[in-house]
Amino acid sequence: NRLSFIQCVNTNNLDCLEIGPFDDPVLRGSKVKYFDVLDQSGLKQKSIKCRRPHPIQNIPNIDYVEPEGNIKIINDKFDIVLSCHSIEHQTDFIQHLKDVSSLLKPNGCYLIILPDKRYCFDHFIRETTFADVLEHHMVKRKNHSLKSVIEHRALTCHNDCVKHWAGNHGSPKYMDDINLITNAVEEYNNAVKNNEYIDVHSLQFTPRSFEHLIGVLNKINLINLKIHRIFPTNTNCGEFYVVLKSY
Repeated sequence: NRLSFIQCVNTNNLDCLEIGPFDDPVLRGSKVKYFDVLDQSGLKQKSIKCRRPHPIQNIPNIDYVEPEGNIKIINDKFDIVLSCHSIEHQTDFIQHLKDVSSLLKPNGCYLIILPDKRYCFDHFIRETTFADVLEHHMVKRKNHSLKSVIEHRALTCHNDCVKHWAGNHGSPKYMDDINLITNAVEEYNNAVKNNEYIDVHSLQFTPRSFEHLIGVLNKINLINLKIHRIFPTNTNCGEFYVVLKSY
């Protein structure tokens, strides 16, 4: 589970970076640094505005801030980089892995906590393939596609992982409200017009599909991170854990 996964990290002796902690950081310790798109004050305001369930006192001081999420601004090196429910939001998965590997010391590790699409609101959306991430990388995608916005707004379902494990997946949201499709198109067009970012999931994985994708990207020499360990999704849970190691 998440607790035992994180307890493997010695945050008092290893140089660690957590990407996107917002108001619920996973890592705590004297050698942990944080990266986010807003500073601590901005994250507190966002947490209050969004009525988040976590107390704003949880929000740490943010050591590195970049409004577009560009971690290449960081000049330091780390033994551990961690992201929690962040990687599925990446618009260019391959570039993200390249950028993370550039922050790792030799034999450093990238720890990823990510949703298993089978047991979350992404259930009815197909798994991401290497063709998807290659296209995103080749066009240097900076914002989410219309496809991703429509999927996130209209094709998602309930987010109760226990119900999903029991085989109760419900139905995609558009089945109850067909207007969600046209609303998503309008939202996307307005965002393009106003140069605004829409935050949605653009990547959907299972442990097996994630492992396969990383393997393909290694075979075609696009990344230099390999699977070190994958911890599969526990019964009645909705996330799995990955350790990628630099080489």
